[in-house]
Amino acid sequence: MLRKLFQTTDPASQPFVISGSGTLGWDQVAANLAEPGDEALVLHTGYFADSFADCFETYGVKATQLKAPIGDRPQLDEVEKALGEKKYKIITVTHVDTSTGVLSEIQKLAELVRRVSPETLVVVDGVCSVGCEEIRFDDWDIDVVITASQKAIGCPAGLSIVMASGRAIETFRNRKTRPTSYFASWKNWLPSTLPLPTPTPPPPSPTRSSPPPPLTHPAPPTER
Repeated sequence: MLRKLFQTTDPASQPFVISGSGTLGWDQVAANLAEPGDEALVLHTGYFADSFADCFETYGVKATQLKAPIGDRPQLDEVEKALGEKKYKIITVTHVDTSTGVLSEIQKLAELVRRVSPETLVVVDGVCSVGCEEIRFDDWDIDVVITASQKAIGCPAGLSIVMASGRAIETFRNRKTRPTSYFASWKNWLPSTLPLPTPTPPPPSPTRSSPPPPLTHPAPPTER
């Protein structure tokens, strides 16, 4: 089902479904695909790029943001120039940034990266796009797409969903250092290394599907 959603038939591509929010996808990328001291280029189209960059820095990854005016996106010639100035392990782009309403062109961006810096991993933040915007994982040669269950997929909240390419998995397997997260470490989630269905019991949902019961005692007076 997930392969159909992401449009991948490559047997080397690997989905991950982990209890958590869409933000956990950022942690998975930063903890598994980058190592402390690596460089990441974050294309800035709004608030979520700031947060993704902050996540990288939390894991010791050097994040460079390529910014555009609010409501716009970095142009391809600017991206090409940035890729030519430094070797980046990862480039990230928010497919749909709901803080600004910007829609990024993933296909053209991926084609550019493959031409200019083919070893750079293309990571798409698709939390607000998977299920409603076109994403062709195989055809566009994307390395990672992250999303969450509660957005356009239309399921209850609580699942971080990631699709990783064979190239991304090889990058993870060839790390020189251990992943910088335990819970988000793909070592604990890859089927070939996983002895049990999950490394930890999934948390129950803390939400209610019906209104809370009425109070059985009067509320305390408001302090002034």
